[in-house]
Amino acid sequence: MPSKNVTILAIFYAFVYMSIGTFSSYIGIYMTEAGIGHSEIGILTSIGAVIGLVAQPIWGVLSDRAKTKNQILMICTLCASLTVWLIPWAGDLFVPLLIAMALFSLFQIAINPLSDAITLELSSKGVVRFSSIRTFGSVGYAIVSVAAGWLFAEHLNTIFLLTSLIMFGCFLLSLGIPKVAGHQSSGKKVNLVSIFKNKQLVILYAYTLSLSIAMGFLFSFQAIYSKEQGISMEVIGIGLAIGSFSQFPFMIFFQRFYDRFGIRNILLFSGLIHTLRWCLYAFALTPFTYILSWVLHGGTYILFYMCLAEYVNTYVIKELKASGQMLNSLIQLSVGKIIGGMLGGVYAAHFGFQSAFLVLAVMGALSTVAFYMVDRRYGVFAKLDSSQL
Repeated sequence: MPSKNVTILAIFYAFVYMSIGTFSSYIGIYMTEAGIGHSEIGILTSIGAVIGLVAQPIWGVLSDRAKTKNQILMICTLCASLTVWLIPWAGDLFVPLLIAMALFSLFQIAINPLSDAITLELSSKGVVRFSSIRTFGSVGYAIVSVAAGWLFAEHLNTIFLLTSLIMFGCFLLSLGIPKVAGHQSSGKKVNLVSIFKNKQLVILYAYTLSLSIAMGFLFSFQAIYSKEQGISMEVIGIGLAIGSFSQFPFMIFFQRFYDRFGIRNILLFSGLIHTLRWCLYAFALTPFTYILSWVLHGGTYILFYMCLAEYVNTYVIKELKASGQMLNSLIQLSVGKIIGGMLGGVYAAHFGFQSAFLVLAVMGALSTVAFYMVDRRYGVFAKLDSSQL
């Protein structure tokens, strides 16, 4: 029988990713139905990323300096469950919507990386196993993606009720998560900037950012573009669910893959899968290729997510672990979403979605080759990977 700690964290992660599947995957369609243009949607869905540029480092420092990281997690989950209601209240007015999305995002953006920081520390102590707990997040995402696709096809406005209830459930569950201390609470203060002295991490962040731009564009516009191509809401929901399930083997067996192939080879493989996926969107988006693109999803975002989380937890000093996880999220989601969502939305408004995905495919190929060449020239990850064997 699983322990109480495992059960609470498993359900908590399922709820966290249910909220993402409910809100982030469908809010673009809600705004389209409200008559908001593509450029404005790009700004609205990316404002959270802009807020994250400032807020996530602050949340990281607050978490590292709090008596327990759990206190900050409780605040963020409760406030997210309340502020999501500001969005339907704003109606179709751009400025009120922008403010509402910003306030909701202020709290929502901290939940994932802070949860990871807490769970990874518990994992290092043998309390839980991070890869297994994270798998439940994808289970929750898959379940709600299918259910939401059917529900929102008829009742799109229920996005906010469902998101609010799920986030409040996260708050209640967070009360039972084992306490993890903020390692700077006892007096030792470490400047966040010192984390960038790690050259390997800086290279990882640069490569991650280049591919995260495409993911930011995808998360903002894939549902809108797919619907324009005649793909139904039900198929979109099924695709999202398949994408979530496709991550399972990479999460369940991640430690084996990491030990066997090393971070360099895993991320090179992921770069190739990223590029192939954008080619499908650029050249032939049909219900079949849409589903196929989500089958490939397991080889994209989650591999970078797991590699970065593992690297920070292993190689970043304990006083900056929460800040490190916040930076992972900032690079992978916030900065990538700003460029991919905002600038991508402007580009797509002028040149079309198909052209945008073609540009992203070229970017994916070039960044993967660049990462390979840098490592081959300087061997920055060779020693790291050999130390894992």
